[in-house]
Amino acid sequence: MTEIVVVARVSATAEDADELERRLRLLSDASKTEPGCLEYEVFRSLEHPERFVSLEKYADSDAFAAHRETEHFHSIGIATVIPMLVTRDIQVYPAAS
Repeated sequence: MTEIVVVARVSATAEDADELERRLRLLSDASKTEPGCLEYEVFRSLEHPERFVSLEKYADSDAFAAHRETEHFHSIGIATVIPMLVTRDIQVYPAAS
């Protein structure tokens, strides 16, 4: 099976940026407990503090699909993060061999 890398670029308003960071880190921490999640890091732009990048790695496409069905993905990601977003770009790649 091929490992999956997810690059998520998101942004919020300047007023919501600190709260978005808090929620993204909650989602990252919860996701790291999943057996198929190999990495999940959140980065905040120094030049544009309302912009964030998450780098995620999953054991395979099944692990990524399982991540999207977890309680924390729904309760944090879908219910609280997505409504705060001004922009959202998610790219999925096979990991380099």
